[in-house]
Amino acid sequence: MKKLFTLVLLSGTYLLQAQNVGVATAYPNNGKIVIKNTGSLSGLVVGDSTSGISFNEPGFATIGFNNYYRIGRKQMADGFASYFYFNSVNGTLYYNNTAVTGTQGTAPSLTNRFSINKDGEVGVGILEALAGLHVRGKSVLIDNTSGFGDVTLTATTSTIGGLIELRNNTNIRTVAMRAGDGSGVSGELIFYDNTGSVSSLELDGDYSATGRSRIIVDELQIKGGADFAEYFDVAASGETTPLAGMLVCIDPNNSGKLVVSHTPYDKKIAGVISGANGVKPGMMMGHKGTVADGEQPVAITGRVYVMAEALHNAIEPGDLLTTSAIAGHAMKAASYKKAQGAVVGKAMSKLPAGTKGMVLVLLGIQ
Repeated sequence: MKKLFTLVLLSGTYLLQAQNVGVATAYPNNGKIVIKNTGSLSGLVVGDSTSGISFNEPGFATIGFNNYYRIGRKQMADGFASYFYFNSVNGTLYYNNTAVTGTQGTAPSLTNRFSINKDGEVGVGILEALAGLHVRGKSVLIDNTSGFGDVTLTATTSTIGGLIELRNNTNIRTVAMRAGDGSGVSGELIFYDNTGSVSSLELDGDYSATGRSRIIVDELQIKGGADFAEYFDVAASGETTPLAGMLVCIDPNNSGKLVVSHTPYDKKIAGVISGANGVKPGMMMGHKGTVADGEQPVAITGRVYVMAEALHNAIEPGDLLTTSAIAGHAMKAASYKKAQGAVVGKAMSKLPAGTKGMVLVLLGIQ
């Protein structure tokens, strides 16, 4: 049968039932080793006057490195002092540190570096995180196995705001996305050449604080359309509603607007409503809120399908086309004299005599 007894040592250490060890307590019932914190001392200090780790300081649960508590948090030696402490009221774990030289025994002014709250939100450089990951005044670096920073999220000046940079496998900056450019108030996306210093493409939401966006590029390739169009308001011609593929002319009664064509060899020819037969415009222009705006994209150059009639003359590739008496339709320009100034372009497909249909046209108003 095991005998139970309590041994009291002069040092204030107690042995209960020859199993549990108590320091500064006669009743170490809550663990194998129980250290009672008294006054303003650390519960446990491992180390000496030059360095060490302290545990269970008064207040919230704390682990300190190179510091201990005696009438305030004090540094044991030159260098860095830091501690973790858990706030049982708000459920947040904090990490603080500082660097102090020549002031051993004084209370260092520790700065919060890291925290995790009860909801699992992580704060870097901030006491209370407001998001899953909340970083204040710090940059975020994601590097690859070569040690190059593939992605950098940089805390910048207030005139630029947030900055994200991407780098290639030789550590050259290739893409940057900024919240501002220092003069404008909107964001911009910049692509760089192989030096990482000269921009090759810029998308600026507020170019030079003009209030206007701008794309700056050396070469532009359009893959989703075949004509250049401008937006216009187009009026009907009689009962003919404007549709894609119809020829349109300048409306003499409404400045800046167009009307569906209805007169042969009309010198007021302006273009073709884009989008017929699935061939879409590749670029569209317009200025909202001004006379240079409208509802219909009217192609003025490029390739576009046009409504045409060959009731009197068949249309062959290479024929010049002009306006017809049929609203919105093109026809072969049989009279070169009348066609001067009334040509919409050249046919690129044929239309048999006596029929109506769509003709592919290479636009060239002349």
